[in-house]
Amino acid sequence: MTALLVDPYLRLLANLPEVDPWPQLSDSGFLDLLQGDEGGEVGLQDLFALAFETGRRPEAPPVIETIAARIFQPDALAVQDPEPVIGRPFAAAIAAALMAGAMAEIQVLTVEYATTRAQFGREIGRFQAIQQQMAVLAEEAAAARMAAQIGLSGVALEVSPTRAGVAKIRCNEAAARVTAIAHAVHGAIGMSHEYRLHCLTGRLRTWRMAHGGESWWAGQLGRLVMEDDRGLADLARQI
Repeated sequence: MTALLVDPYLRLLANLPEVDPWPQLSDSGFLDLLQGDEGGEVGLQDLFALAFETGRRPEAPPVIETIAARIFQPDALAVQDPEPVIGRPFAAAIAAALMAGAMAEIQVLTVEYATTRAQFGREIGRFQAIQQQMAVLAEEAAAARMAAQIGLSGVALEVSPTRAGVAKIRCNEAAARVTAIAHAVHGAIGMSHEYRLHCLTGRLRTWRMAHGGESWWAGQLGRLVMEDDRGLADLARQI
């Protein structure tokens, strides 16, 4: 199902009007993707795929937040903060997926810049220090994607608070490292108005603070461990 959804969704995002995209989004049917879903063909793995692609496009309207909110409020529209409607775990899992997409796009931008920007007679991406930073960025982006997929798995009405917490913590940690490395590699151009990097890292900061930060979710998971009689290894296998 996921493969059938992504391409038309990307075409939809690419052709949305800037002034008021919501009539076109409503007509597309995507906003009702999860309405009434209790284990049907469309699940959280599909929502993850769409959220990941949306995170790569910082100018996109809050489509994913609205899709989730309409599970509980079928007429919801332009939902900026879905947490009051869908709960913190679901909202945190969505934020993690959006962050993972943004970090994937930041990696693409940073690789392109490092392989084209020349300094001292060669591309900066050929310097060992830059290569090491790029390797760390790639590791963090990949880890964020895997964690976010864990957070958005299963059925829409059964989001696991434990998985959501793990996803949000890991994506928050990755966002800090990815942002720092990307801006270090880009230098001043990364903050220029006409360049996309600052738009992506700005959205990352917003999502990082939303729906519980690392400390809040670490406290929740810590209490879970302390209150459970099983060992840490057994708990980890249940995530």
